[in-house]
Order: sequence, then structure tokens, then C-alpha cells
Amino acid sequence: MKISVINILNSSNASLHDDGIKVYNEIRKNFESSQKEEVEVDFSDIKRCSTLFLNASFGKLLADFGEEEVRKYIHPVSYTQILNFMHKYTDMWDNFVNKENYQAYREEALA
Repeated sequence: MKISVINILNSSNASLHDDGIKVYNEIRKNFESSQKEEVEVDFSDIKRCSTLFLNASFGKLLADFGEEEVRKYIHPVSYTQILNFMHKYTDMWDNFVNKENYQAYREEALA
């Protein structure tokens, strides 16, 4: 199954938290069916993508379904035109996996 980000957002920018929640809801709706199938999250024609968007979409999926399920079934595709997409995606994933260390770092930095 393929889900088009631009069709959900009606914009070439995936920047806001609310944008991420819209995409999250669409992925979740299709992912929670009785028969799980792989979901390709298509970023064709998206020009900008923020870390905020990725946290609200993929980060929330990680929190709800776990690292193994997301890695196995949910895949971003057609994102090469987005500057630093994979760097932001990898950072989002790393922050989730290492959330205890990340939270301790944030508390220390903000103290």
C-alpha cells in the first residue's frame, strides 16, 4: 500500500506538527487493518520536511507500534529531493531509541 504525503497535506511542505499528525492518522488507519501489509509513505513532490513533522508522524508510530513493527512495515519512499531528509529521519529514530539518554541530556542542557 502507498500513502501519498502531498495528497494528505495538499501542500509541498511537511513542516508542522499537525501535518505529521494527519499523516500519522492515515498510516495508522491503514496499518491497523486485520491483515498487516507494508505501507510506503510516498514523499514525491514534497519540497520541505521538518524534524517536527517526522516526530509527529514516524516518531508517534514508533511510540505506538514499536521499533520492530515500524521497521518491518512502514517505509518512507521518494524523498531524495528533500534536503537532509535521511539525516533528520535517522536523528528522529535515534532520539526515540535512545529516549532515556536524550531526555537526560535535555534536562542537563536546560538546567
